[in-house]
Amino acid sequence: MPTTVFSRVQPRTPGLAAIAAACLTLLALAWLAIAPATPPLPPAAAPDVGRMLRHVAVLAAEPRPIATAANARARDYIVEQLRGMGLAPILHRATVKKTTVQFWGGRHVTLGVVRNIVVRLPGNAPQQPSRPSLLLAAHYDTGKATLGAARSGAQVAALLETARALRAGPAHANDIVLLFADGETVGALGAQGFAEQHPWAREVGLAVRFDSAGSAGAPMLVDAAGAGSAVLRGVATAVPGLEGSALAAALARLLPEPLRIGPLARMDAPALLFANTGKRFDARHVLDTPQRLDPAMLAQSHATMLGLARHFGNAPLARGVHYAHSYFALPLVGNVEHSAYLSWALALLSCVLLVRGYRRALAQAGTSVAPLVQGFFGIALILLAARMVLWERREEVIALTQAASHEPALVFAIMGSCLFVGALYLLRWLAGGVAVFLGAMAWIAAVLAGVLLVAPELAYVLAWPLAAALGAFTALQHARGALPRLAIVAAGCVPAAVLLVPALVGTWTTLAPQGLYVPALIIAILVLCFASMLLLVPVGPVAGPALALVFAGCAVLPAPAADAAPAAPERAQVEPNRLVYFKDMNSWRAYWLLPPQQLDSWSRGLFPDLAAPAIHVDVFGWHSPRQWYAIAPRDDRIAFPEARVLKNPALAWTNAKPATRQVEFTLRSQNRAPHVELWAAGTKPLRSTVNGQVLTTSEAGWSMSLYGMEDQLLRFTLDAKAEDLLAIVVEERIPGLPVHLLPPGAPARMPGTGMTISSDVLRFY
Repeated sequence: MPTTVFSRVQPRTPGLAAIAAACLTLLALAWLAIAPATPPLPPAAAPDVGRMLRHVAVLAAEPRPIATAANARARDYIVEQLRGMGLAPILHRATVKKTTVQFWGGRHVTLGVVRNIVVRLPGNAPQQPSRPSLLLAAHYDTGKATLGAARSGAQVAALLETARALRAGPAHANDIVLLFADGETVGALGAQGFAEQHPWAREVGLAVRFDSAGSAGAPMLVDAAGAGSAVLRGVATAVPGLEGSALAAALARLLPEPLRIGPLARMDAPALLFANTGKRFDARHVLDTPQRLDPAMLAQSHATMLGLARHFGNAPLARGVHYAHSYFALPLVGNVEHSAYLSWALALLSCVLLVRGYRRALAQAGTSVAPLVQGFFGIALILLAARMVLWERREEVIALTQAASHEPALVFAIMGSCLFVGALYLLRWLAGGVAVFLGAMAWIAAVLAGVLLVAPELAYVLAWPLAAALGAFTALQHARGALPRLAIVAAGCVPAAVLLVPALVGTWTTLAPQGLYVPALIIAILVLCFASMLLLVPVGPVAGPALALVFAGCAVLPAPAADAAPAAPERAQVEPNRLVYFKDMNSWRAYWLLPPQQLDSWSRGLFPDLAAPAIHVDVFGWHSPRQWYAIAPRDDRIAFPEARVLKNPALAWTNAKPATRQVEFTLRSQNRAPHVELWAAGTKPLRSTVNGQVLTTSEAGWSMSLYGMEDQLLRFTLDAKAEDLLAIVVEERIPGLPVHLLPPGAPARMPGTGMTISSDVLRFY
């Protein structure tokens, strides 16, 4: 057995009572860390939930995508409500461009006309003109096939009632700006238009945005971009018991449909994002209906908004953003925040303690460094083995993510923990407890360094546990007696218990149901690395049999009963209509289209000639998706896109460097379509413009979405290689269907759904 720093004094083994007391203490702290909290509502006047529900009922009567008539009706309702309170809302119209680099390298340009509603509540501070203002923001638009009761309707309703309460008093020192943004679901165009083009954006000292990922639960702080200590402490004061942490925000960004602060974070001011996350929406938000909305969510959202508005409406605000801050909650302590610079300091302290520990261990071992090397690379071997085992058992892990309860995952975690800790004890027999502990801490320090470089606001999860563990190791070198040593080790494990354990639980419960289980496995392995602290106290005679007993007990547990047949998924009262009426200029025909799905008897009558979804090569090409299709009557009241070629130079082939040619065409929607989609086929344009505004400047795949252009004449130019063929596909997309062409007896569907598409192809040869 290699010599260790504990070779001078041989402590007696602590009693079972002491070990049990230490374990129970750590378990209690871990339970306090992961136990769900019920945040109290901030003190405020009781909100009128009935009035908010009426707001939601009006707004969520139909989908309200950008530039549609339903969107205009929702906007008019919001303006009417604000004017009824004695406020003077302003309609802010802006044309916004956004360019996205797609996964395969193409450029997608979104150009939209947004209509935001902005209202200002003046403050009463004497130095008001020089004081930054507070911005409260929500969006009122939805996607094309969702009613958006909780995703936007509830936030708008709560913000309307917050405006009513602020209007009624008491007075506030700062100006408060309310933003009801348009175009959120097509790339946050409304928020971008406000941030880039509205003069009030340059006066904002704090932006607070409200959104939702579910139809129940109290709002939680999902993100805090550029927020410093003053803002984060103010949030804790304004909304006592508020849930949220920097880690939770990072996890939310990994979800399939992440909630983001978006363009409001680019206003040179701190920006906060609050969201409700209870009863998460289904993948297509079909279930986001007024009937599913929890009235308590409205009351909690209103209380949170009003608490924040009253606190920051009177607090001194300052423009400018701060370096990353960590924020989290501790049991018995409450909300904690600190700059990520403190995590850097803790990491530096940990490195100093780690180097000191290695030097002292080397001095104790004489000239031999073999035990320390064995400990370092032995931990690496254990980590590699854990990775290989998890890879081999990945199908079982995936099944655990879909299990109806967490008990199978807990059993799997306990058995894996027993194997991991057992491997640590085997390595201790070879290299010594100190060498194994220092090797584990060295690898954790390496992970911490990477986190500090990539996401410094998350480093607190490792910085505090690592500093505590190495601090406890340093203190052990001067401790005498079994009980003091055990107490020091227990104290060194406390930060890992209160930070890493809830991080593990939160990561698993948030991401695993979405199939994203790797982050939880990484955190679980980091937690187990801190178990190497057990090697520093002589509890082996107790720990070994205990691990074997626990592992054997889990192994002989009866297999969980097969899950009962899954209940029928909850459905909306009225499904969105997925039927498409497609009018094609090239074939001079119209078609009924439907994505692959089981047909009811009425739908079967629309597609009598198909036994299964198929590819319609003549109209949509070989690479089009399979779908139900049938020829439909042509409705001449639906116009084809008015597209005209103005410039089409002849193709040219030369032996020299390929020349370029510039094609030019105009486009106008006689249907005043709210959404027009274009894309280039045959080549990758080198440059493109519309009405003189540059869209793209480099060779790449090209596509474009236009919103709210109405019947405006658009003049496009595209530069392409002279020898390449070029085709521009144009699709005007209009909500709704020509119902007079449908057979009688159509089933009830969500109003405003279904789509009419008018298509044309411009070819440049």
